[in-house]
Amino acid sequence: MDGFGTPPPAAAATSAVLDDDDLLGEILLRVAFPTSLVHAALVCKRWLGLASDPVFLHRFRDLHPPRLLGFYVRTTGRKPPQFVPVPQPPELAAVGRSPNIDLGTLGSDSPPRSLYVDCWNDLLLLTSFMDTNEPKRIVRCPLYPARYTTILPPVPDSSFHDGFTYDEGEIILDGGGDGLSSFYLALASKGQQTAVHVEITGISLQFPSLIGDGKVYNLASVGKIDKLFVLDLASSSLSLVNLPEEALPWRGRLSLADHSGVHLINVKDLEIRIWLHKMDSNGVPNWFLANTICLREIFGNHMIPIHMLVDVDDYYLAVHAVGFNAEFLFIEIDDVLYLVDIKCKVLKKVYEMTQEDTYFYTVSPFMMVSPPKFPVMKEGCDLKE
Repeated sequence: MDGFGTPPPAAAATSAVLDDDDLLGEILLRVAFPTSLVHAALVCKRWLGLASDPVFLHRFRDLHPPRLLGFYVRTTGRKPPQFVPVPQPPELAAVGRSPNIDLGTLGSDSPPRSLYVDCWNDLLLLTSFMDTNEPKRIVRCPLYPARYTTILPPVPDSSFHDGFTYDEGEIILDGGGDGLSSFYLALASKGQQTAVHVEITGISLQFPSLIGDGKVYNLASVGKIDKLFVLDLASSSLSLVNLPEEALPWRGRLSLADHSGVHLINVKDLEIRIWLHKMDSNGVPNWFLANTICLREIFGNHMIPIHMLVDVDDYYLAVHAVGFNAEFLFIEIDDVLYLVDIKCKVLKKVYEMTQEDTYFYTVSPFMMVSPPKFPVMKEGCDLKE
C-alpha cells in the first residue's frame, strides 16, 4: 500500500466479505465447534452480536448438534456414579475431561446412601438419599464446578391433599425459557382412580419424564398395557397414546425429537427400531417408523464376534439411554455397554463390567452445552466495535 492509498485487492476482498453481515454469518455458521464459535465472537461486538443471535444459533445447532462428552454410570449401590469420557477431537479434549468431578460426598461429611444423576445440557441434577427419608437435590455444572452449585428447595408436602394420596413424583428440568426451570410432577390416587389433571384408572410411569415443546412425555403402564403419556402443560390436558403394534412387547426408551414430537426406541428381534410420534396437519397423532438398525449386521461390520448374539433374545438386551433426536443410544449386551451412533451406524464398546460392579443401575449421557454460553459485555469494555 502506498501511504494511505487504495488497499491491495486481497485486503479489499477480505474486507468486503467480513464487513457483510450475511457473508460473515455464513462463515461463522461453518465453525466446527461451539468453543471455536465463542472464541470468534470475542473478536468484536459485531461478531458477538451475530454469533449470539437466536436465529443464527438455531441454524448452528442444526448443522452442529451438541456433542456427547461422556456419560455418568452407576454400577453399584453404594459407589457414586463415575464419569466415563468418550474420545474427542483436540479442540474439545479439555472440555471432555471437565465433567469428571467428585460426586462422593456432595458437601456432606459422609457419602450418600444412594445417588442418582440426571443430566440436562451442561447441568447435573443430583438426588442423594442420606439417612433421612427426604432426598437432597443439588444442581451442579461440571464444566464450572466452583461457580455453579444450587440446592433445590424441598418439594411441597403433598402426601395427602383434597382426598388424594400422592404415590410418586419426580423433578423435571426444563431450559426452554431464559434460564433453567424445575417442575415437580406428581401422580395422585383416590381410591381406584389416579389423577394428573384428569382421572384415569391405575397409571404408573416407567422412566424419568422428558419435557419439550411445553409437553411432558413418558411411558405409562395403564393396567397391563403400555401407552405413551403426553401431558400438555399449557392446556393441562393428558393424552394416553397407543404404541405401534410392531413395537410390542415394549423394551426401549424415549427421546425428544428435533423441533417437536418424540421418538420411541425399541429393541425387537435383534433390531433397533426408531419410531417418531408427531401430529399431522389435522392434529391427529401418528407413528412413523423412522429408522431400523440390525444388530447382527452392525456387529459384523465392526469385527465384533457375532457369537455374542447367538441364542440371545431381546430379554438380554437393554437400552439404558438415548440421545436427543435419537442420535445415539447406549445398549447393554452380556454385561458390556456399547455406544451406537444411529446416523453413522457406528458401534463402540465404552464400558465393561468388572467384579466390583453389580449391574447397570443408571447411564446418564452428558452433552456439550447448547447453545454456547457467550461472555456478558461489561460497561467500559474495550472490545472493538
